[in-house]
Amino acid sequence: MHPTVWRHVATPVTWELRVRAGAMWLGRQAALAGAAAGRWWGLDGFEEVDTVEFVVPRRRRSVQGITLHTTHDWYATDLLSRNGVRVTTVSRTIIDMVGQGVPLRQIESAIDSGIRVRRTSLVTLHRRLEQLGRPGRRGVRLLREVLLDSGGESDLERRFLRLMRAAGLPRPEVQVAFRRESGRAMRVDFLFPAAALVVEVSGRLGHTSDRDRQKDSRRRNALDQQGVRHREFTTVDVVDDPAYVVATVREALRPPKSRRRH
Repeated sequence: MHPTVWRHVATPVTWELRVRAGAMWLGRQAALAGAAAGRWWGLDGFEEVDTVEFVVPRRRRSVQGITLHTTHDWYATDLLSRNGVRVTTVSRTIIDMVGQGVPLRQIESAIDSGIRVRRTSLVTLHRRLEQLGRPGRRGVRLLREVLLDSGGESDLERRFLRLMRAAGLPRPEVQVAFRRESGRAMRVDFLFPAAALVVEVSGRLGHTSDRDRQKDSRRRNALDQQGVRHREFTTVDVVDDPAYVVATVREALRPPKSRRRH
């Protein structure tokens, strides 16, 4: 496979085998990076990646099917071990991929899935971007724009945040946890704290079972008991009727005295 790294002739050469062989050969002064790191972390949109690329603190070159990137920003805080392979953190992986020209949709999916599985956060991404985003670094401006609508855990939540920004409405808090009387945590998609308004977006067109409807009603009841109002939108609402979503949220955000009377 590489100098000092061998495989049994009967062992098929898979993508994972190529990754592990490269990691063994390059040693600790290298880390799986870029789109290959995105696949290794299991981020959405990188399932079909077939390249093997590492970052090393020296000049860039390609060796026996491995792409090596150089960096002057070689920090232990950007490196983790996952399944026996040294790899850049999800935050660093995303920042590097933007600079490498990975398509925007894949970057958005990486951010959303990374946040969903708690491998990164908006705070971490912003902080690391400020630390690494020196003048001339590729993709810094683009990533800052992408992060404007980030923080949710799905493309649907990203679309909702984009709608709020485009309509000039306040940005809600994202993925907020409430504590029920039973002590169990309940996480909601969005919270507009000034209006005590929770908004959730759901990919389901309807709930087909009594158990689903029971869960939904109990969630709404728990929010009502804490003095929080609730609005919910489906994929069809957000994608096909954004004007309805914006109008409904805008109305719900108005102070009680200024709401229209029916």
